Amino acid sequence: MSARDKILSTLRPGSVIPGLLDTYRTEVLAEVATWLVKKAREFRAEGQTVQSDTASILASKVERGAVRPDNLRMLPADFFEPGRTYTVNEPFAAPEIRPHFQCVAVAIHPTTGKRRAFGFEQRTANAPWTSASLRDEEWADGWVDVTEAGAV
Repeated sequence: MSARDKILSTLRPGSVIPGLLDTYRTEVLAEVATWLVKKAREFRAEGQTVQSDTASILASKVERGAVRPDNLRMLPADFFEPGRTYTVNEPFAAPEIRPHFQCVAVAIHPTTGKRRAFGFEQRTANAPWTSASLRDEEWADGWVDVTEAGAV
């Protein structure tokens, strides 16, 4: 549930708050677009044309309304993400014996340049949580995000 939906669920019918929330959101997005335009100018002045063009394009998208609640669906993740909980997709394994991983942070290894997810892993439902570090090779084992499902 979004923050807006949580606020609306506490209000009485006929409240003016929904309109105020929408107005505030519009103001915040205008600030973001203005900041992106500023960054585009800074990048251009520094000769960083790719970054400048990217910031300009993003500012244009924000200004024309591309950032809206019904347009925020994400592509599937290609690695663990901080703040998310995962389990291995083993269709024939009972849920209580599937391992879980709570990702706290993702970093790049200083020598290999490969991603590493840091967090806590639970081997089975009643096992203790232990600190863990998972690599792309483990991601390939078929981990799936269960954060929304309320698991763990």
